[in-house]
Amino acid sequence: MPPPSATALCYDYVRVEAIVLAFVPAWRQAGFDAIVAIARGGLVPGVMAATELDLPLHALAYDRPARRPTWYSAGQPARRSRLLLVEDIAGRGTTLSDCAAFLRAQGHEVHIFTLAHDAQSRIRPDYGAPVPDGYRAWFPWERTSISPGFDATDNQPNRPEYDYAYWAIDLDGILLMDLPEADYARALNETLARRDALLPSNTLPGIDLQNVTIITGRPEQDRERTKSWLDRHGFHGSLVMRDARRHGPADTPLHKAQALLARCHTHFLESDPVQALQIARIAPVARVIWWNGGEALAVHASEVGGLKLL
Repeated sequence: MPPPSATALCYDYVRVEAIVLAFVPAWRQAGFDAIVAIARGGLVPGVMAATELDLPLHALAYDRPARRPTWYSAGQPARRSRLLLVEDIAGRGTTLSDCAAFLRAQGHEVHIFTLAHDAQSRIRPDYGAPVPDGYRAWFPWERTSISPGFDATDNQPNRPEYDYAYWAIDLDGILLMDLPEADYARALNETLARRDALLPSNTLPGIDLQNVTIITGRPEQDRERTKSWLDRHGFHGSLVMRDARRHGPADTPLHKAQALLARCHTHFLESDPVQALQIARIAPVARVIWWNGGEALAVHASEVGGLKLL
């Protein structure tokens, strides 16, 4: 499965709230009567906006094949209301334009807020944050929709969205035993030869490993011997290695995080708990999972402000 052409830009809940809060002063001056969120992408920012403005929250559902909006919430805005219509992204499709037309046909004045929009957006919202060139917005409530498999459906999936998860894994400590760093420092060539002779781990994670993408901290100069080991043991997925010119050994978590974002992987399995936390901090929408050799634990990490070092 080829990687996408645009890098994932994480819109975790902290980022979503920050974008919403940035527009609250302007919205208060605008004098809206109610918030209308498009289910499901607009529900989270819609709740945040309605709470900050102390306004009623309503919602629309959208039948994409039929291009038909309907009321999702039991209540509806009063006649001829001034509405803020909320969606996660102004995309190439017709959801946003059809929902705005539906509300205007009922006599409402409609202004539009989206968390993200880009050059391919069908309409430009009145309020929202542009996505930089070369990136695409990635939301936690549609985690797998960024994967290449989902992209191939043209936003018309015929399976549950979780079936479109796009996995990548670490190598050492997952497929084979991780040798001590001190051994490499003491006797590099001998340790590499020992590593090449290792068999796959007795306990492997229960995902399709034959064609899974491997993102490893091994340097690019080790590609030939690494590929030889993988081919010998039946692992034929893509191999992404560390470019030592860009990332030193200490930058391995950054290399892995940037690789999974650039390739739009939705799930990553890491053998080192410290690296797992660092990757989760850089790619907060990704499902980063620490594999300790027999157990898989999801990890989450975010910056902590105001903590002074002694």
